[in-house]
Amino acid sequence: MRSSLAGACGDWCGKCPHYPEKCQGCGPDKADCYFIECLSLRFLEHCGECPDFPCARLSSFVPDDRPGYPSGYHIKNLERRNQIPLEEWLKEQERYWESLKS
Repeated sequence: MRSSLAGACGDWCGKCPHYPEKCQGCGPDKADCYFIECLSLRFLEHCGECPDFPCARLSSFVPDDRPGYPSGYHIKNLERRNQIPLEEWLKEQERYWESLKS
């Protein structure tokens, strides 16, 4: 399911070395995720739709602290996600993260 690649926090799950074998990405079944829980209470799809965006919790969150991953990229991703359809956003993310591998 491609939408599971779009993290509620603005991360793109497709770049994770654990996807899809050990983790199937982001979705409502991620009961241990603060952001999923918060969004379900607010009936929102992702944090970029929230009137409190970006909240302190999201601003201090680091979805991927591996070397080479820019801090705050998830906030920019959510801003972009508000501008374009999900499928287009997923394609952009795939192209961007693939370009970093080269």
